[in-house]
Amino acid sequence: MNPQRKISLTLIFSTILLGFLSWLLPSPNNLKLDREIFWITKTFTSKKYNIIIAGDSRAYRGLSPEDMITPISGDYNAINLGYSSGGFDRSYRSFLLSKLNTESDLKVLILGVTPHSLTKDGLENGHFHEILATPYIDRLKTLYLSPVTGFFEPRPFKSVSRVFKSSNSKNNEKFHSNGWAESDHLDGDSLKALENYAKVFKGNTVLQSGVDDLMIWVDSLSKQGVSIIGFRPPSTVKMRALEDSLSGYHESAIKEAFKSNGGKWIEFKDNDFASYDGSHLRAKDARELSREIGLEINLLLK
Repeated sequence: MNPQRKISLTLIFSTILLGFLSWLLPSPNNLKLDREIFWITKTFTSKKYNIIIAGDSRAYRGLSPEDMITPISGDYNAINLGYSSGGFDRSYRSFLLSKLNTESDLKVLILGVTPHSLTKDGLENGHFHEILATPYIDRLKTLYLSPVTGFFEPRPFKSVSRVFKSSNSKNNEKFHSNGWAESDHLDGDSLKALENYAKVFKGNTVLQSGVDDLMIWVDSLSKQGVSIIGFRPPSTVKMRALEDSLSGYHESAIKEAFKSNGGKWIEFKDNDFASYDGSHLRAKDARELSREIGLEINLLLK
């Protein structure tokens, strides 16, 4: 056989064998890496957006940019810039504006205003500041080096019977490049988060100074032609009652202040959406909520 042909056949068979082994061996657990890439990508994107979603985990898990722009007439883009336990401190607000396309005819900020986002702990915005402080070299490692080295990490061999078994994981989490963390749980418990939230507001209630500061910002931006939509992300009736009783969050007062300062406030009923833990929406309900807000944005264009 021709030596060159022999080499070509060897390469072909090696490629086929490698592909088969990649299928047969379990994939490395990339959830942690996917999560790291998710946060680095959304935080350090250089793009500008027409629509920016902001808030805490109820925002970044509960609003899909892709579904939000679907009902909107025109060629616009959106990103979800929510962070865990996030609040609307001055640094975060400046960060949001740095990603907004101020040259566009459509400039919209979607603020998911939860009780926790206006508390002392929320306004410290620990998670956001932690991601923002990621050194440049670590960002490069996460985005470019870790995915490559992860492929070559040792992986245990699957038995043939296990190859044909589907995953029985009940926790579903998918990180989208547009900043939305699609989340769900097959055996959801709408009471699960109540105990934790009861502890969250002990000595940590809404700061009126934080509310006032936010309203001044809303007023300033609305005068600059930025459309600001505020809403309380839906959870459950029991969660709402718990938060209202412990957090010092007075939605009616916040809504009126928001509107009087040029913002638009949308109200949603908790019973219209399903939560898998009492705090965060199931994926399909997050998509529905996003589309409903998209319809409201479309009205702004008219």
